[in-house]
Amino acid sequence: MKGQFRLSFSAHHIGDIVQNITARKSGYEVVNVHVTRSWTLTSADTLRIIMAPVNEVKEARRLYYETANIMPTEWMMPNSLFEVESPIYSFHISRFSDGVAPSDVDIDIPVTTVVNDKTFAVIIANEDYQWEQNVPFAKHDGEVFKDYCTQLLGIPETNIHLVTDASLNNMRFETDWLKTALSAYPGEARGIFYYSGHGIPDETSRNAYLMPVDGYGSNMESSFGLDALYAYLGEADAELMMYFVDACFSGATREGEMMAETRGVAVNSKAGVLQGNAVAFSAAQGNETAYAYKEKSHGLFTYFLLKKLKESGGNLTAGELADYLNENVSRRSSLEGFKTQHPSTTGVMEEWRTLKLK
Repeated sequence: MKGQFRLSFSAHHIGDIVQNITARKSGYEVVNVHVTRSWTLTSADTLRIIMAPVNEVKEARRLYYETANIMPTEWMMPNSLFEVESPIYSFHISRFSDGVAPSDVDIDIPVTTVVNDKTFAVIIANEDYQWEQNVPFAKHDGEVFKDYCTQLLGIPETNIHLVTDASLNNMRFETDWLKTALSAYPGEARGIFYYSGHGIPDETSRNAYLMPVDGYGSNMESSFGLDALYAYLGEADAELMMYFVDACFSGATREGEMMAETRGVAVNSKAGVLQGNAVAFSAAQGNETAYAYKEKSHGLFTYFLLKKLKESGGNLTAGELADYLNENVSRRSSLEGFKTQHPSTTGVMEEWRTLKLK
């Protein structure tokens, strides 16, 4: 019998150490005692605590630790323990902040056995802006997308940079890091650039910009041009560069209101020009809004991106993902009473629709 409990530590983050965790049940003792003494929070966010009846715990510990020396990632318990009333309890430690209710895409993420050590990812999650309205759930978007990168796509933690509330210099630094990493494996490495936050148009040129948390709409030099991003990373000679942009470039917020430093009229922005071997998945087109999906605590685009990755285990083509996002995001935006949001996907290579994401 398994019991699952969610414990929220709002002040804890990945890398923090939680010490002296106590689990009690009358007549039972913890078998794998080492996990309760000191545990480092990871992106997996799962702590498995095993309990056995008091009169069986000594033998259970002997079997556990002997087996764990051979298979440290998983312990197969002896059949006798399954006959007791409640031998196993699973505690899920959540780092999600107050006001964020985990949804179906945040749990039970498929885990791959493949290690993609030549894939590198930068994840920018901008939520708390200095001069503009905040972007609801942007941090949550980025944190969970990172979980999918590590667990489902098999990207090592060291190959992923997650930055929340990035300044312009933060974004430039991370883009430099990604280009350098890709350039170390010419023609062999894959790159992922994920962004959740405000986008903004230049009202004169209609060019699109990603807005750092310290950016302001009256000065385009305070934001990061999408064309500049595509051109810079396009120089890295990657096998494939994938962009996932949960932002719109009309001047609207996730709530559908206009940003403070716009003229109050949605701008029909131009899509950026991709460079190199690249595919870009964007949340909305032209003068549309990239909405929040409040029920799921995500951006609407990010929710369906994660949902398709989860359902497919990452085994799908760029074309299949593009079709799914366009159908489901546009349909849900209409059902939610929003103006319809149409994601767009563009690729440089003629065969981009057949490219495997994993």
